[in-house]
Amino acid sequence: MRVAFVNCWTMPWGVLNVLQDLLVNSLRKHWPDAEIRLFTLISNFDEIEVPIPWKEGKFYKVKVVQTLPNWINKIFLYCTKRKIKVLSSIFDYRNLMVFYPELMKLLSRKIKAWKPDEIQISSFAIAKNITPIDWVPTHLYLHSPMQYIWSHYEEYNKKLTGFKNRVFNWVVPRLRKWDKKYTSFTTVTCNSEYTKKLAEEIYWIKDAKIKYPKISDNYWFNGIAYKSMPYCVYVGRLVNFVRETGVIIRLFNELQLPLVVIGSWPDEASLKAIAWDTIIFTGWNPEGMQDIVRDSAWLINLTKESFWIGTVEALLMWVPVFWFSEGATSELVDEKCWVLVDSKDMEVLKEWLKEFLGKEWNRKEISERIREKLLKYK
Repeated sequence: MRVAFVNCWTMPWGVLNVLQDLLVNSLRKHWPDAEIRLFTLISNFDEIEVPIPWKEGKFYKVKVVQTLPNWINKIFLYCTKRKIKVLSSIFDYRNLMVFYPELMKLLSRKIKAWKPDEIQISSFAIAKNITPIDWVPTHLYLHSPMQYIWSHYEEYNKKLTGFKNRVFNWVVPRLRKWDKKYTSFTTVTCNSEYTKKLAEEIYWIKDAKIKYPKISDNYWFNGIAYKSMPYCVYVGRLVNFVRETGVIIRLFNELQLPLVVIGSWPDEASLKAIAWDTIIFTGWNPEGMQDIVRDSAWLINLTKESFWIGTVEALLMWVPVFWFSEGATSELVDEKCWVLVDSKDMEVLKEWLKEFLGKEWNRKEISERIREKLLKYK
């Protein structure tokens, strides 16, 4: 039984955790005849080790097939990590959006040549847009439509300037037309009510199911800190677009508040350069990461999210959140565990933050409420 998994780009972020959970489920379903391969635009990994649940300490190795030749991928990854002048601005995987249709055609040929019996897609941008193969069951797990051409378009359009803005606005209508072509799947599962609504509005997909991403047992049962430490934590990719990491760092600079930043890529170097002494960068997945989050006074997230695992993990460990109000926020949190902000203006954020820091939080109730919500679409 050959199962082809398709992922947009495969990096060490929250979506990778969902992908690994989908891989484990496929192993359970097709074992011992499972032959699984992962197809992706670009990847940090040549293979992914997936734990075999019924064989303690044993792993199934999933080979990763990338769209472009490995030597080209290595150039993109090297330039993203090292931030080399000129080269890093050229070899930025985010620049590939102009070529998405052709790149996905190439990836589709590789999938078809492998002759899969089933296709599983985990898509937060372009993975859904592979060329269908007749008679092959194709199942889509939709994290979100392509954000920068749909739900986050206005934000990108505002921040991009000059030549980049002209290219962006030239390619967006073409990508929207292309993106709407791929809407037929055997089954569709969305990661939230918010994403399901977008799938209906954009793709006319009306029969999608909802299943929240699995949260590691470590966060369900990691315990709590009855007395938190006086610092805030941010968890996620270090990017100025969408994640607003630069806004968060400037906010903490001006207020001289302690912040622990857990994450990396692709704007890490420039963000470290503007951070003052109260801000600590740990990199991705540092030792004791769960304890760092659990012991924090609060977590900040200024992103319009379709789910966001990092925020949910914090809530499970009794940590209140300072969160942007749009996206899936309303279905995951309520007034007992957050302060929501509807603006990213620095002065507005300062005022909301003062209110947030002045609140008394029932940390036990925070955990109880998110547990109830997660069970709805477990």
